[in-house]
Amino acid sequence: MKTLVEMLKNRCEKDAPKTAFLIKQEGRWQPVSWSYVNDRSEKIAAGLLSLGIKPGNAVSILGNTRLEWTLTDLGVMRAGMISVGIYQTLSREQITYILNDSESKVLFLENKEQFDKIQPQLDQLPSLEKIVIWDGDVDADIVIRLPELIKAGEKALTGKPDLVEKAENAISTDDTALVIYTSGTTGPPKGACLTHKNILAELSATSIIPNEILGDTMMFFLPLSHVGERVAGQFMRISRGITAAYVKDINHILDDIKEIRPTFFGSVPRIFEKAYAKVQSEVENAPPLKRSLFQWAVKTGKAVSRIHQKGGNIPLDLQIRKAIADRLVLSKIRNIFGGRVNYFLSSAAPISVEILEFFHACGMLILEGYGQTEVSCFCTACMPGAYRFGSVGKALPNVELKIADDGEIMVKGDIVFKGYHNQEELTRKTINPEGWIYTGDIGKLDADGFLWITGRKKEIIVTSGGKNVTPSNIESRIMNHPLVEHAMVHGDRRNYLTALISLSHENLIAWAGKNGYNTSDIQALIESEPVKAEVQSAIDYANKELAKFETIKKYVIVPKPFGVETGELTPTMKVRRKEVEKKYIHLLDSLYQ
Repeated sequence: MKTLVEMLKNRCEKDAPKTAFLIKQEGRWQPVSWSYVNDRSEKIAAGLLSLGIKPGNAVSILGNTRLEWTLTDLGVMRAGMISVGIYQTLSREQITYILNDSESKVLFLENKEQFDKIQPQLDQLPSLEKIVIWDGDVDADIVIRLPELIKAGEKALTGKPDLVEKAENAISTDDTALVIYTSGTTGPPKGACLTHKNILAELSATSIIPNEILGDTMMFFLPLSHVGERVAGQFMRISRGITAAYVKDINHILDDIKEIRPTFFGSVPRIFEKAYAKVQSEVENAPPLKRSLFQWAVKTGKAVSRIHQKGGNIPLDLQIRKAIADRLVLSKIRNIFGGRVNYFLSSAAPISVEILEFFHACGMLILEGYGQTEVSCFCTACMPGAYRFGSVGKALPNVELKIADDGEIMVKGDIVFKGYHNQEELTRKTINPEGWIYTGDIGKLDADGFLWITGRKKEIIVTSGGKNVTPSNIESRIMNHPLVEHAMVHGDRRNYLTALISLSHENLIAWAGKNGYNTSDIQALIESEPVKAEVQSAIDYANKELAKFETIKKYVIVPKPFGVETGELTPTMKVRRKEVEKKYIHLLDSLYQ
C-alpha cells in the first residue's frame, strides 16, 4: 500500500455495506456506510477538479469535528491535493495567516458564522479562489454550497468517469498529504508537511496495538485539525475498519458516551483529570457511609493494580474483596464511560500517577503515549503487557530513539515529517543530516527502554539560585483539585516559584452551592477566604512531594479562566506561557514584592 487513498479505497470496497461512522440526527444515532463514504469523497474530489483546482494545490478545512470534515478531507486527498486543517477557535488573523502561508486555493468552512469571521480578510487572500460552505447559504460570488460542489462532481464524472481515478493514480508515496499547522505556545503556527509515506508508517507502527483492545466502536470529539484525531483517530480507524461516532458537543460527551458505549477511548489528559475531579467532588459531598465504602473500594482496587504493575499473582482473599468492590462501586465508575472501555490512550501532556492508579483501580488502564505532529503523531506508547505509570512507553516498531547530550529526545524513522512549509532553515535546524529530529522535549530512557519525559526544553525554569525546574509536573498535581482548571508555574530567574491559578467557574459554582455560599457574584466568590483555602490545599498537595526549591511559595487566582479565544491557551489546551506572563505580569510581580 503506497498511499492513503489506496488504503481508503480498499476499505470502502471490502466493507462497502458496513457502518463506517455514526452521526446523531433527531436524537438517534444513524449509520453511515463505507459505500457512502466512497461515493461522497469521490464526488467532492471530482467537484474540486471541475473547479480547475490542480493536484498538488492546498485546500483548507475550517470547522468543528463532524462527518463533513472527514468526507472533505478524503475528497481533497483523492483529488491529489494537499489537505490543510484549521482550528475553528483561531482568530481571524491566524486563519488569514494559515490560508496565505499554505497558498490555499479553496476553503471549506462550516457555516455563515465562520464565513463572517474571515469575510473582512478576503481582499488579503490572493490565492483563495473558492469557499465551500457545509451548512446554510451565503450570498457572495466566492461561495458555493457543498451540495452544489457534489452536483458539479457528479456532472464531471458523467463526462469523464476516470477523472478522479487518474488523479489518484498520479499520487506518489512521497507527496505531501497533509499540512498540519502546530498551534505552538510561541510565535505564529508552523505548517508541518506529512507525506502519505509518513502517515502509513505511523499506522504500521501503531498496528502493535491489537484489534481486541481497540474493539469495534470509538468516538470523534477532538479537533480533526490536530494530528491526534486526524492520524491516530481518523486514518487509524479507516485502516482498521472501526466504526466511529461524531460527538457534536464536547460539553455533553458523557451523555453520548453512555449511548455509544465505545470500546476504546483516546484523549488529552484534561478529560481524565476532569472526570477524576468530578468523582472526587461527588464523593466529598456524599454521606459518610458511602464515602467510606468508596474509599475502601478504591483502596482495594489500587492494591490489585500495584500487584498487576509488578506482574504478580493476586491472592485469593484480595480477589474476593476486589469482586465485592467492583460490584458495589468500581463498575459504576466504569459506567460513566459506557461500561465497555477497558483501555484509554492519553497523550499531549503529562498525567499524574495518582489519576493513572485511580482509573486502573477501577478496571480501566490508561496507556500513555508520546509524540508530536512532526513525527506523524506517536513514536512511543505503553502497551497492556508493557507499561509503567509515569512513563510514555517504549519506541514503536521501526522507530529509533536516543537522548542527546543535553537530554533532548531525538527520533528517527519513516514517521519523521518532510519539513516545515516555506521554512527551509527551520527544517534544517529540526532534522539533522542523518534524519534525526530534535523534538524539543527533555527525557530519559531507562534500562528496559521505557521513555520518561522530564520537561520541555524551552519551558524549563532556571531560578536565580541556578536550580532547574520542570513546571508541567507541578502544574499537573495542582490541577488534580476540582476547582483548578489550569495552573501556570512561574519563576524563571526569580528566587522562588509562584503560580497563576485559573479556576473552573462551572465547578466553582457547583462547589459553592453545595457548601451554602453565594453564587451570584463570581468575582466575590473567587476572592473569598473559603475558595482561597481550597486553592491553598491544592498548592499544599503539590508541594508535599517536591524538593524545597520546587515548591510554590505564593500564588494568585486570575479573575477569568484561561481561554483559547483570549490567547492564554492553544487549541489543544496547552498554556501559552509567554502570553500569560505578559498579560498578568503585574500580578506576578506583586508576588515577589
